[in-house]
Amino acid sequence: MADRLKKIIQNSIGLIIGGVFLFLTLNNKPLSDIWESLQQAHIFYIALSFVCLSLVFYLRAIRWKLLIEETGETVSQNKVFNSLLIGYFVNSFTPKFGEILRCTSLQKSAKIPASTSAGSVVAERAYDLLILLIGIVIIFWIEIDKIGHLLTSTLGQVSSIFSNTGLYIIFSVGLIFAVLFFAFLKQLKQSKNKIVVKLIDFIENLLLALRKGILLQKRTKFFLLTAAIWLSLILLNYIYLLSLPETQSFSIAFAAVVLFIGGLGWALPSPGGIGTTHFILLQLFIAYQIDEKAGISFGILSNGLTFIGTIIIGGYGYLRFWLQTKNEKMQEHL
Repeated sequence: MADRLKKIIQNSIGLIIGGVFLFLTLNNKPLSDIWESLQQAHIFYIALSFVCLSLVFYLRAIRWKLLIEETGETVSQNKVFNSLLIGYFVNSFTPKFGEILRCTSLQKSAKIPASTSAGSVVAERAYDLLILLIGIVIIFWIEIDKIGHLLTSTLGQVSSIFSNTGLYIIFSVGLIFAVLFFAFLKQLKQSKNKIVVKLIDFIENLLLALRKGILLQKRTKFFLLTAAIWLSLILLNYIYLLSLPETQSFSIAFAAVVLFIGGLGWALPSPGGIGTTHFILLQLFIAYQIDEKAGISFGILSNGLTFIGTIIIGGYGYLRFWLQTKNEKMQEHL
């Protein structure tokens, strides 16, 4: 009951955040003109974007399998791919809960401990976050004037709605809890309470998987896969730009700017980046002195196609997972 209530609260907060940013994006905007722009989107590039998105998911699955194998576990590529798709499917509706589900589904299908796969997911996210930060720093360095305007505009609008006090309180409480937990970790290890023992085992396995995920043995393959993933994401955003008449003349370099700056919206706890990505992309287009209508149309198109594509491809992954699980159960009874 407590877990269900927690999920409801998390989802509600995510929806509120997304809704506020979506309101800020669309408020007093020419919605009829935006809809007309979206109707002119090129079908070929829309179809091509789904192919590119599928490639991104497949590359991520290969990389996740590599991280899991770093811990000494063995798992089939199909089962990793299915669990990853399930995770992204759920992330489209809930803020980051899919990361948990992809680990538990892999435990169910491949008997990989959830703590091990969770550690590999944390390592994966740590590397992606590092790439995102490096990309943002480089873009800031090259486009300091334009990005500076974006920050000023964004912070000015957000600060009128949200107070920093709540964020400071949440951060402080979380930090105090983490310090106290690790300070009493040795005492907790001596506990005979079954729940505490399971919690400690889970955390130790997670930290072990995280350490092995960071201290990679197959570094070259991992970094090549990571480079391929991010280049595919840049290509995906370039395809989105080509889809609309207002943005089809923009370069692939601008697609990289869109990816890294727009990625900040995906990092916020909003389901599928709804609202947050739209808002940040609008501010980005304004900073580059591009028509607001083009920014909103592109934000709706790119986020919408990613959302729809993730649901379709993720649904396919869930179907594969269900069929494989059903077949394995039938074979066990034979």
